[in-house]
Amino acid sequence: MWISIMEKMETAAIQPLAVPQNQSDTALEYLGMWLMGGGGYCLLEAAWRGWTHWTMFLAGGTLFLLIGVERGHQKWKMSLVSQTLLASLTITGGEFVSGCIVNLWLHMHIWDYSNQPYNLFGQISLAASLGWCAVGLLAILLYDVLAWLLFGEERPHYKLL
Repeated sequence: MWISIMEKMETAAIQPLAVPQNQSDTALEYLGMWLMGGGGYCLLEAAWRGWTHWTMFLAGGTLFLLIGVERGHQKWKMSLVSQTLLASLTITGGEFVSGCIVNLWLHMHIWDYSNQPYNLFGQISLAASLGWCAVGLLAILLYDVLAWLLFGEERPHYKLL
């Protein structure tokens, strides 16, 4: 019985929702991805450090969208490792810009890496940037699966190196 269930699962193709693409559909896709990215990042941050801030929803959604756009321009040509490094740099850059605005300019004091080695103005650090590799990989995989299942984009496939 177990084998027949597994065979059925292997032969059953997951059919994505085929959504015709026009400008309003693209805008809705981007809005949906932004909302999912913002919400997902807030959940991740709350699980990691026990709390989050509403500005992290804005930053998380925007960075999730940027990672998705980066991915879309590559058309599966970049290795997954390269995409992950690019996503980590994107997140680190976004964290620096966000930190300069919310922490240094608006004095919200949401995070501070000043006590960590290799930090820049307390807004980014080498250790955090390395951690962003894991988050970037998750973002790439999640964006690809969501784009495939919800918006009818090409099924994800990757080359590791």
